[in-house]
Amino acid sequence: MLLILVAVALSAEPDVSPEVAPPPRVVGPMVELAPLSNGYKVTLSRRGVERFREMLENTDEKQAAAALREFAKKKRAGDDPDEAAAGKLELLAFVAGSQIPALRNELRDKAGPGGAVLTVTGIQKKELPVPESRPRLRRAAEAVRGVMPLLPPEARETLGGLSAMARTTPLSWTVEPRP
Repeated sequence: MLLILVAVALSAEPDVSPEVAPPPRVVGPMVELAPLSNGYKVTLSRRGVERFREMLENTDEKQAAAALREFAKKKRAGDDPDEAAAGKLELLAFVAGSQIPALRNELRDKAGPGGAVLTVTGIQKKELPVPESRPRLRRAAEAVRGVMPLLPPEARETLGGLSAMARTTPLSWTVEPRP
């Protein structure tokens, strides 16, 4: 009798299509870097977005800005004052204080199911800014530049992205969802 009631109840329902699972995703790295002509692009997987957002949530932008400003004061008042480095630290303090909350909100609102793409644009120098006082770093950069053509395409793109990050003075950024 119960079986007849179930059969009648199921036949009374209109045709219902079965639920379809989402298509599988290709597994890739958490962070991918790519150079652009006037900046760089950081592609974050869903897990990469979650980790970056967690780090931003745990960052107090006011404390970070205050620490950077204090470090800039020390650079100006030290035995060997470095006004250029102090100016860069002041700029970083401003960026930390004003941009971290906006970036936190953009990642929360615009990250897609596959992650997010952060595009940073700005003024880009031709050469990597390696100071004369860092000869080992200069030699390492020259060695990397020499082996770039021998590397696989993915490694070349990542190193190009790192170079673009080091050469770019950011002026703007955008966050776009990654499907």
